[in-house]
Amino acid sequence: MTVVLGIDTGGTFTDFVLVDHESGLVTTAKVSSTPGDPAAAISLGLSRLEGAERIEHVVIGTTVATNAILERRGPRVIYITNHGFEDVPFIGRMDKERIYDLDWKKPKPLMQRRDSLGVGGRYDNHGNEIVPLQDAEVEELKATLASRYGGEEVAVAVCCLFSYLRGDHEDRVAEAVRAALPSAKVSLSHEISPLWREYERASTTIADAFVKPLVTRYVERVSVALNERLAARRWNLLASNGGYLRADQALKRPAQLLISGLAGGVVGGAHYASLSGHDAVFTLDMGGTSCDIGLVLDGNQQYSTEFTIDFGVPATIPCVAVRTIGAGGGSIGWIDKGGLLHVGPQSAGAEPGPAAYGKGGTEPTVTDANLVLGRLDPAYFLGGAMALDRQASVEAVSRLGGRLSLSPEQAALAMVRTADENMANAIRLIAVERGLDARTFALIAFGGAGPLHARAVAERLGMVIVIIPPHPGLCSAFGAAIAEARIDRMQTFFTRSEEIDIAAFGATLRKLRESAVEELRMSVDVKAPVLRSSVDMRYSGQNYEVEVPLAAGEFDAAAWAELIESFTATHSQLYGFSLPGEPMELINIRVTAISPEPPQSFADAGGGQPPPEARRTVWFEGKPADCAIYNRAGLKQNAVIEGPAVIEEVDSTTLVFPGDILRVGAAGVMTLTLGTSP
Repeated sequence: MTVVLGIDTGGTFTDFVLVDHESGLVTTAKVSSTPGDPAAAISLGLSRLEGAERIEHVVIGTTVATNAILERRGPRVIYITNHGFEDVPFIGRMDKERIYDLDWKKPKPLMQRRDSLGVGGRYDNHGNEIVPLQDAEVEELKATLASRYGGEEVAVAVCCLFSYLRGDHEDRVAEAVRAALPSAKVSLSHEISPLWREYERASTTIADAFVKPLVTRYVERVSVALNERLAARRWNLLASNGGYLRADQALKRPAQLLISGLAGGVVGGAHYASLSGHDAVFTLDMGGTSCDIGLVLDGNQQYSTEFTIDFGVPATIPCVAVRTIGAGGGSIGWIDKGGLLHVGPQSAGAEPGPAAYGKGGTEPTVTDANLVLGRLDPAYFLGGAMALDRQASVEAVSRLGGRLSLSPEQAALAMVRTADENMANAIRLIAVERGLDARTFALIAFGGAGPLHARAVAERLGMVIVIIPPHPGLCSAFGAAIAEARIDRMQTFFTRSEEIDIAAFGATLRKLRESAVEELRMSVDVKAPVLRSSVDMRYSGQNYEVEVPLAAGEFDAAAWAELIESFTATHSQLYGFSLPGEPMELINIRVTAISPEPPQSFADAGGGQPPPEARRTVWFEGKPADCAIYNRAGLKQNAVIEGPAVIEEVDSTTLVFPGDILRVGAAGVMTLTLGTSP
């Protein structure tokens, strides 16, 4: 695998990063996305990408599944479960996104109540069949499906009680569905999310069914586009866990792609953080609509078993731990009824976009505020490919400022400060939840707007180091290009510490490891995969678990004793206490199989039209400064720049405050050391 192409198909732009592993060179391209037909943007980008004829391997990160759920753009979903449990997706949980907002309404499930059907049969919490699924009930289900939904495009989600222990009843229901509705896409909970907690498992299975037809069409169209342009016949999709899967394998469980695009950024960020000598960083991926925050500890991105899309749609899938807030270049500044300024989560998006885009947008956005402050060059946005209308930005921000009795510059500063504080608060929450001191971390910033705001965010958190990778706006595509083939498998195995069957646990662990390796080898030829195992544990009576690593090898009494000690230490680190002698519960087993890639340093192949040599007035904290403008493409390794300064490149802009020092390191990675701003 010498020449790899990473593609990130976002809602606004589609990014291309070609990595030559033999020479270490990186080549890039960027085109506007075509949401109606993502394959069209891929074809256009390939035609502009230098060296595309040499590509041997393709990995694509995509937001197509996430956007389908956010936009509620999908087929009619039929939900089939046990009699009496048809309302589980609608009851959900009693939590709220905005706890004090009396007008807040929880998003509805991705289906209608009239499409929730019940069948007989039951397993208990040990996997024993207590009520058989009768043939007559299966036939009745087939008749109901054929009469109600025959000839209509539908997807079917099947989620029966305790099917994570035994999926026989779900398999029989699936056979009935395929007989009655041959063209329907079917998702089974014991294949999609074999975990306990009925609501979360149901929500994940429904989401998988909802996106399956759309993802299938996406894969078909992209396959045609790639086959027309490239010699590579097999291509891959980046999964939510930061590893890639062969496209046809990913189609079996498209829920794995729900945060595909976000995962690539964290993978790329972790690579460049390591290259700069930092193994503990927060990642800040600020794009046009949102800001995605990740965490790297000991050089490794962190993982989670659940991600919530559009609050109220939880998905229990192995995924890179990312938190998303509505803070992007398109986030709109607005004033509430009490006269308080807010920024986001509303966004102007790509259409009409910020006022500066000249596409009909009139609301002031973060991009408009940065333009008013002189932090962006209207003639060099996207390397000059898109001219911005600064006067339109001034007018939009002035209208907002007039309501606050502020000048345009003061209003713009208030907007960017508010956005910066929102991002800093999100990082604080992650740090507190994990018992971390954010001041001891570095911040790595990417996305088109990340390097423009990272310095101010870092200052609010007490951080002193900000890292800016090469081509920050394309970091997600770079992450896709360097991703490893990775399979994560999870299985609920509930037992208490005083009654654990070590032999049964060992057998389940061994089976899960074999299954993960087998699935990995369907996507890549690997002789010696790396295996990692862990379990989710808690004290009896607690509601949620902590992840504890398992030692390699067979599980025996000694391994169990070691696991108990590890859980006690982990719990104490996270919560500040442990409960010696209290019974513990083991909930889930996790297994990861990876096809390891050797670490490598990459260098930008260069290119891009440099901005004109210039100086301009830029507003920092409360007052303007005469500022030097640098072209990043012209900065050599070991270059040192003292603030105030602006570093411009095709896909992003980096802001260096007065008193800051910026250094250019290996492979073009820039490190910003915070000073004391006047």
